[in-house]
Amino acid sequence: MKTPTPNEGKAGVLRKRLHHTSPLVLLDHGEVCTTSILIAQKFGKQHKNVLRAIENLDCSPEFAGLNFALSEYTDPSGRMLPMYRVSRDGFSFLAMGFTGRAAAEWKEKFISAFGKMERELRRITISHASPDWNEARQLGKQDRRDFTDAVQLLCERAHERCDSTTPLGTWEMSATRTVTSVLFETNGERITTIRERLTARQLRRLGMAEQVYADAVLNCLCSDLHHRAINEQAKVCVTAFAAATGGREVPGVERRPLGSRAAVAARLEREGVQR
Repeated sequence: MKTPTPNEGKAGVLRKRLHHTSPLVLLDHGEVCTTSILIAQKFGKQHKNVLRAIENLDCSPEFAGLNFALSEYTDPSGRMLPMYRVSRDGFSFLAMGFTGRAAAEWKEKFISAFGKMERELRRITISHASPDWNEARQLGKQDRRDFTDAVQLLCERAHERCDSTTPLGTWEMSATRTVTSVLFETNGERITTIRERLTARQLRRLGMAEQVYADAVLNCLCSDLHHRAINEQAKVCVTAFAAATGGREVPGVERRPLGSRAAVAARLEREGVQR
């Protein structure tokens, strides 16, 4: 038997950790679902076999249409391949055919995850109806515009210098992911989904962080720094901001308020974060 190298061993541990910590259900356009890919991964099955099991289910066309939505995903090689988005009822119907102790454990985990996400969806619906949340959302839109404007200027600068040909959309996605992942526990969730789950306070904190990132970029635009160095400097500033305002937190979970913007700015100034 071949003895795994240290790197292979670490990769195996990482895959095992991801297998147990990646989300089981998703919040997609206001609906809670899982996917045939996640089901295949967690139950130790080939995806093609899960697709076949879904297509061969002995259920009515009406039930199938409500609970199994055909979709697509991009595999590591860039191919677009079929998958299904599966509702809670669809999962329960499909999983009846999965037997064994390990399968029973994953059924419990999936059902628990569906319940947790459904409770989270109810919380989000109530939160989005509050004036405080909507005010924070509107204020955040201006911070977001300043953020995307700064990223666009840096992108154009890199293009003019022939340092990069990466399109603006990719720059914005990368910068957004940087700020969001510094502030919040992402656990593999899509960035748009995480933002929808934020409380009013978290929205205000996110807006402040995006302003910190934008200011750091703008302060370096006239320098000779390479765009990667500017992005790294902006990330350093946002990381310092996150540390000064409580570190990473769970989206949608409240904690002690940050205080006013002026109070946070004063704290950042004391800790040497440039704004």
